[in-house]
Amino acid sequence: MTLISLLLVLALERTGFNGHSWHVETYTGRYYHFLLRQGIVKDQSTPWVILGVALLPALLLLAVLQMLDMALIELAVSVLLLLVAIGCPLYRASYKGYLQASARGDVEGSNIYAEQMGYVPRDDYSFGQHLMWINYRHYAAVMIWFAVFGAAGALLYVLTRSLVLMLEEDQHPASIQAQQVLEWLDWVPVRVAAFGLLIVGHFSKALPVWVTSAGNAGRPARSLLTEVAQAAEVIEPEELSCNTEPCAMVALAKRNTLFLLVMLSLLSLAGLLP
Repeated sequence: MTLISLLLVLALERTGFNGHSWHVETYTGRYYHFLLRQGIVKDQSTPWVILGVALLPALLLLAVLQMLDMALIELAVSVLLLLVAIGCPLYRASYKGYLQASARGDVEGSNIYAEQMGYVPRDDYSFGQHLMWINYRHYAAVMIWFAVFGAAGALLYVLTRSLVLMLEEDQHPASIQAQQVLEWLDWVPVRVAAFGLLIVGHFSKALPVWVTSAGNAGRPARSLLTEVAQAAEVIEPEELSCNTEPCAMVALAKRNTLFLLVMLSLLSLAGLLP
């Protein structure tokens, strides 16, 4: 079931499921505003409160699926949930605009599209690394949570991810606690995804970085993934351009997504995953 759902979703998510009804924020936004109206999420909310409000819908979904206990219904729910949860059509459209602007030498236009994707220029954080992080949050992490915990696991991760985004956009004080919860949920998946980068990238250069970073329990997920990605995809200085590094990172991310899909499929077929 896991393998079939992932294959169907990855085949379908680029073929027209880009309307407003297929954006996860369409649904999580309603839940977010409900939490604010009811005073459930407050300025002083603890990380456990944030985890609780994200966990409750996931547990309800799990209970419903177990009560129904029908494979076809579970498959349909999983595919529909993943179609909404996986992928990033808005980011993909902005990235396409970025490439087109870069191709015609429009630096200002490229910067605008990069900003639309949430990128803030920093000396230690490139646009390509930012794209790698987006890919992880919208593909790799969701796939791993789904493979291990089913539709309920994917819902938990995606709902927490959306809550963090909306709280940060509103500059809500609880965004710090929500980000902490998301770091908890990313702890294992980001290390798995980063290990995949070793396999599909420059293994010998990235391995020491992965060992050092993965062994540091307090290492932020974004920092771990992007540093391993930078080591796994070596770009010569003379080849560096506004298109080269982002395109190389996107290609690396795509290879990693395929690798993770193959590994999850093998583990599922071997009976090591639900």
